[in-house]
Amino acid sequence: MRRYFPVILVVAAISSCQKTGFSYNNIVDNNQNTDYILTDTLTVRVKTIQQDSVPTSSQNILLAGKRADPIFGTSTIQSFFQIAQPATIDIPANGSKYDSMVLIMHPNGYVAGDSTVPQQLQVYRVTSNIVIPPTYYYLYNNSNFSTESTPIGSYSGIIRPKTDKIVTIPMSDQLGNQLFTMLRDKSPDITANNTFIEFFKGLNVRGGPGSQAVTGFAATDTGLVMRLYYHINEAITTVKYVDFKMQASNLQFNQVIVDRTGTPLAALTGNVRELPSENTNNIAYTQTLTGSAIRLDIPYIKNLVYLGQFFKVMKVYMTLKPVTGTYDINDRLPPRMVLSEVNKLNQVTDTLAYGQLTVDKLYDKNTNYTFDITNYVIKEQTVSDLNSRGLLLSPSATDGRTSLDRLVIGDQKNLQNQLKIQLYYLLYK
Repeated sequence: MRRYFPVILVVAAISSCQKTGFSYNNIVDNNQNTDYILTDTLTVRVKTIQQDSVPTSSQNILLAGKRADPIFGTSTIQSFFQIAQPATIDIPANGSKYDSMVLIMHPNGYVAGDSTVPQQLQVYRVTSNIVIPPTYYYLYNNSNFSTESTPIGSYSGIIRPKTDKIVTIPMSDQLGNQLFTMLRDKSPDITANNTFIEFFKGLNVRGGPGSQAVTGFAATDTGLVMRLYYHINEAITTVKYVDFKMQASNLQFNQVIVDRTGTPLAALTGNVRELPSENTNNIAYTQTLTGSAIRLDIPYIKNLVYLGQFFKVMKVYMTLKPVTGTYDINDRLPPRMVLSEVNKLNQVTDTLAYGQLTVDKLYDKNTNYTFDITNYVIKEQTVSDLNSRGLLLSPSATDGRTSLDRLVIGDQKNLQNQLKIQLYYLLYK
């Protein structure tokens, strides 16, 4: 569909169509030989793609638990991290005794799933060195390190992420007693960081068998602490503690295992790396942590030159609407989405634009994300096929790598939640 506006009426057209912020390069045409045109017929090809891996280290957030999602599948998330030996401490050899040991965690307010039922968390001791592989800069959602087969800590209870400040997980007294003895006797395995890391390689926190939600916790040296309590028998018994704090935030990461059996994305596995939206009921899906993203291609940008010899793109907007019924209080929409340029291998080459979530609180019909892709369209008119780029849609890195936020959108043939492109251009007659 096209709409024509004579240049002499451009000011009125801008006002009536709410096209604020346009620049017309001081074009003046007193003979009315120029048309200002809006078209929304530019074709967009949409597909859901599977990414090989997603960086999850250095995010300062620990995620643990299980979330069953009928659309994106069941996600099982666990976290790995190192702890440091305590600062120098003197525990008297006589009159001191071990009491208990706990892992102290601070909820960060995030939860995916039902937080009103008891959650289960388990802590395991890591048995291999947590390291970033050579030539890599991060640890990823599919990274893995071996652990002991038996948990050294367990928790079961209701976690209220918005109000609870601390979750305390009781830890193995056998391990606590061992660490206490080493501290008291100043064992070489605990007096220096390099030897302590070889002795105690790290901790792994995961959901227990009854986990029904994924909960977020702070992953910092003050927010994630294994605390050992002991007492000294003096004239008055004194209770003291020693803290083993999380260290090396670049080595703390969240592993994600997803089972898509029985979901619309079940076919996105193995060698199947993409699903065109026409094969998924004119719908596409993105959830960063589980590796799914949306690719959009506008194949006929170069054909715009055939609209006329004297043609100029002024503004191009793309509006995406979440599919009704795919989001609620337990499956929130990402507050911000990002469009990136990607090559034919779906590798990101540049960040293009951000789109803030606009919520229609009254009717929920116009909830959307809108992107200005003017510069992208202008550039794609002249680039070679080798340098041509598609668009990758995903939650912003801040949200996407630290939550199960996800988005389901309709393509141009979706009748209720239709993707729209609005191209404004000048055509000189």
